[in-house]
Amino acid sequence: MFTMSDELPDVLSNMFKGIATPVPRLTADQLENFLTLTHADNVTRQPDTSHWLSNFNGQILKTMLTASKQQSDFFAPFGVPPELFTGWIKPLVKATQEAVANGRDPDPVATDNIRIESAYASRIKRLVTALTKEVKATPEELAEGRDDINRRGYRLTFDRAICDRVCEQASGQAWLLAHLAAFQRLEWQYHSYGQTRLRAMKKLLRSLLQVIAGEPLSKLHRNPYRKLSKEGERLQTDQEYLVDCELRLLALLAHDAFDVRRFALESPTSFLGACEWQEVPGSALYSVKLRHYPLPEGVKRNGKTLYMASPMINRCEIFDLAPGKSVVEGMLQQGYDIYMVDYGNPGPDQANLGLSFYGKTVHDKYLGMIIERHPEQTIDVMSYCMGGTLFMPYLARRIEELNIEGGELKIRQVVLMTAPIFFDDEDSGHKPMRDVIREHYSPEVMQTFYSDCNVPPQTIEVGMHAIQPGVAFSVAEGFYARANFPGAIDDAAPFMHWLNSGTRFPARAHGEWIQKIFLDNEIWEGKYTLPSKYPELDGQPVDMDMLNLADVALFDYRGLRDPIAPVGSCRTSERWGRQEGNLQMTCGGLNRTIERNVGHIFVVSKRLLGEFMESVTDFLQDEPPAYIPNKQVGTPDPCPPAEVKEVAEVKEVAEVKEVAEVKEVAEVKEVAEVKEVAEVKEVAEVKEVAEVKEVAAKPTSKAKQASSKRKPQSSLKF
Repeated sequence: MFTMSDELPDVLSNMFKGIATPVPRLTADQLENFLTLTHADNVTRQPDTSHWLSNFNGQILKTMLTASKQQSDFFAPFGVPPELFTGWIKPLVKATQEAVANGRDPDPVATDNIRIESAYASRIKRLVTALTKEVKATPEELAEGRDDINRRGYRLTFDRAICDRVCEQASGQAWLLAHLAAFQRLEWQYHSYGQTRLRAMKKLLRSLLQVIAGEPLSKLHRNPYRKLSKEGERLQTDQEYLVDCELRLLALLAHDAFDVRRFALESPTSFLGACEWQEVPGSALYSVKLRHYPLPEGVKRNGKTLYMASPMINRCEIFDLAPGKSVVEGMLQQGYDIYMVDYGNPGPDQANLGLSFYGKTVHDKYLGMIIERHPEQTIDVMSYCMGGTLFMPYLARRIEELNIEGGELKIRQVVLMTAPIFFDDEDSGHKPMRDVIREHYSPEVMQTFYSDCNVPPQTIEVGMHAIQPGVAFSVAEGFYARANFPGAIDDAAPFMHWLNSGTRFPARAHGEWIQKIFLDNEIWEGKYTLPSKYPELDGQPVDMDMLNLADVALFDYRGLRDPIAPVGSCRTSERWGRQEGNLQMTCGGLNRTIERNVGHIFVVSKRLLGEFMESVTDFLQDEPPAYIPNKQVGTPDPCPPAEVKEVAEVKEVAEVKEVAEVKEVAEVKEVAEVKEVAEVKEVAEVKEVAEVKEVAAKPTSKAKQASSKRKPQSSLKF
């Protein structure tokens, strides 16, 4: 464990050696003021993250590439070798290829930011370590699974004597201020500003200063992670708040989680996957393979296969994050034979493979293998994000091929999880991303640097972050803020691992995805082409309306808080498949479109995943009718007679009920009229009695007049 004497610079150590004279105690406000404001504090309140130096370098690079190309083309007719103008690019390309091969960010500025963040986290860890002590945990504490117990079985606690010393004694203050000066230097080296990871780390440091001083900052809104009422009042006492701050820091120290990225990739609790699987023999296609998840012991097969089409730019474990957060785990319990596409991490040998390989060749091979293994079973499909985007045209093309060869369509239902299909600048919600592409994406730069090594996940992440303002800050901030909750760090570990371990995107496929899908909207416009073994279909646009004629039932699950696949872009079930608007459909198995107040990666929440599983299970149990080859427009649904009869009976019951309701309304109306007449009669009788009484008190001539007045009243007979 570090001590103050270990950390104190030699000069200061000699200067303050033996000095224990008390000095004015440092307060939390004074410690925060010593940190001063830097761009890590986001003083301009930027809503997003600005990587200004990376953006500047990128613009310079694009300008130089364009100029070099123009010079090369201009002097080519004169026999001047192009290398004279483009030779400077080669060492940059080589460095990029090496970085991609080693999993590093090819942007040196971003790499330096990571170095600074790691150094900052390391200094927080050293500071907390020096101020804490270890106490042997009791068996009861170990059984409780406290978050402040490290892996060696010791419970961590702040040493108040040391904390007081660094606040009250000259040597301690010098040691602490030397640390804070080191944090300042790292902040000024940082190459980004706004909502950055470093800002989240500085908030954590500010909470540590409060623990050291034993008091919160005087301004409530400056208290990190403190929850206030709507009126800005305290919801906790200062002591309760400081206890939470201590527990948060001790839990992060016990789990070695100050550096979120390193923790995500190295922690033993960040292991991905809840279910065992095997690679299907003979399924390897470059880095791509087919996983098979065997049924757990004691679970009975339901006679159906589930084919899971994962996205290309993330690890397929999005379907199987961890126990309790696994779609695979839930579907296995329902008795499915589950197969999943695992795209792996494509290497340079896949750089020239286009979308047709990943969206046609792979599915042809794997579905063929599944049908050979389970010839009698139907196949349900579940796809996530771009996995669903690419699978839908594949399925339509496969139906076209079956219409020629006369085979049976095994796929009857498709579940789409936040899968975009429609891309434009108005209704789809994709304008922010399309603007980013048009402004920053350069096909020439991508071709020059990534054509032989594929697009790294860090480059993909830049685009994703551009449409999610401040996501780098919010992820780190959320992780730190929840660290004081029991089990929160271990619970978040698998997702953090998945988030920080993206995969490479094959260069050619990436270019086609950007141009054909995002910018040209080819699938929605009916212009997207796929290869085929049949000449009349090979290279021709896919007829997406085949999904309608084949009676494929589609399930769209989309999130209202999803900027990656906005609600307006997840519209497959609204246009194709078994839609409710088709009046000929009298059988079950219609499309379903469900919107929830969720984000793109909702499966990380056990509650949200549970809601999804409930909805998707209900959908898959409502099967559409059998497949009819070469079905024509206008062909009625092949409903069994019993179902037709049931529909007729339901209609008849509805009509009877309607008649009964009409009759009841008529009776109520009649009663109301009778009541009204009765009231009128009662009024008349009362009036008549009054008049008779009046006549009795007056002469006979007046009585005759009263009698004439009563004649109209006598007509009120029933």
